[in-house]
Amino acid sequence: MTNTIPQTQNSERALKFMRARQATYFQASVNQWLQLVVTVLAPVIGAMIGLNNPATRPYVALASVAASLLDAAVLDRAQRKLLATAAKMAEMFDVEVLQLPWNAFVVGPRLDAETIHGAAERYKGEAKMAKIRNWYPVVVGQAPLPLARIVCQRTNLWYDASLRRTYGGVIVIFAVAVTAGLVGAAIYLDLKFLDLVTTAIVPASPVLIWAIRERNRHKDTADAQERVKGESEALWDRAKAGGCSDDDCAERSREFQNSIYARRVSSPLILPFMYPLLRNRMEAQMNVGAEAMLRDAGLLKDKPEEGVPAG
Repeated sequence: MTNTIPQTQNSERALKFMRARQATYFQASVNQWLQLVVTVLAPVIGAMIGLNNPATRPYVALASVAASLLDAAVLDRAQRKLLATAAKMAEMFDVEVLQLPWNAFVVGPRLDAETIHGAAERYKGEAKMAKIRNWYPVVVGQAPLPLARIVCQRTNLWYDASLRRTYGGVIVIFAVAVTAGLVGAAIYLDLKFLDLVTTAIVPASPVLIWAIRERNRHKDTADAQERVKGESEALWDRAKAGGCSDDDCAERSREFQNSIYARRVSSPLILPFMYPLLRNRMEAQMNVGAEAMLRDAGLLKDKPEEGVPAG
C-alpha cells in the first residue's frame, strides 16, 4: 500500500462529506421531479382536460402560466443552489481523499461544519452507507499518490460521461414510447387526423421536447468530460514514464479537479432511478479500468491463470 486513498475514503470524516452530498443530491432529485411534474406532466394533463372540457381551458391556461412562473422564480433557483451545495460537499470529499489543496478562487469558501452535519444526519443506515464506501477503486492503493490521483479522477470522468450517455438514450426512448402509445391509442380509437394531433401529438410534445433538451444537455456534458478524460490519460502517460514530477502532477490534478467541480455545479442532474439499474455493471467496469491502468504502468501484477502457479 503506497498511499492512503482506500483507507481515507472510508474514514468517518470523509464519509460524513459523502453522506452530506448524497442527502443534498436526493433533495435536488425531489426538486427535479417537482420541476418535471410542473413543466412537463401538468401541461400534458391540462391539455387533455381542456380538449374534453372547453370550459376549463381558461383555467388550464392560467395554471400553465402559474406553473411556468413557479419554476422560473422558485424551483429553478432552488435547484441551482442545491447543486452548488452538493458540488461543494463532493469537492470537500475529494480534496480530503485525494490530498489536494482547496482552490478557494474556483470553489469559494468551504461549507460550515453545521451545514455538513445537518445534511449528513439525513443520510443514515447500513444499506445507504454500503453505497458510499469504497467510492474509488481500492486497487489504487498500490500506486504512488500522484498516479493514484490521476486514476481516481480519470475514473470519475469516465463514470459520469458513460452514465450521462446512457441516461440520455433512456429518456429519449421513454418519450418516444409515450408518444407512440398515445398515437397508437388514437389510431385504435379511429380518430380523425385533426383529433389525433390535438389529443395525442400536442399533449405528448412537452415530453418529447423535455427529453430531447435533456438528452442534448447530458450529451454536451459527456462530450466535455470525454475531452478532459483525454487530457487526464495524456497526463497518465507522462506520469507513468517519469515525465511528470510529483509537484507537477499534483498541480495538473488540481486543474482536473477544477473541471470536475465546474461540471458538478453546472450540469443537469441525472434522475436517481438510473443508479440502481447501472450501479453494479458500471462499478465492475470502473474497477477493471483502474486495474488495467495500474497493470499497464507495471504497478499491478497479472493474476495467474487458474491451475497455473504464480512466479
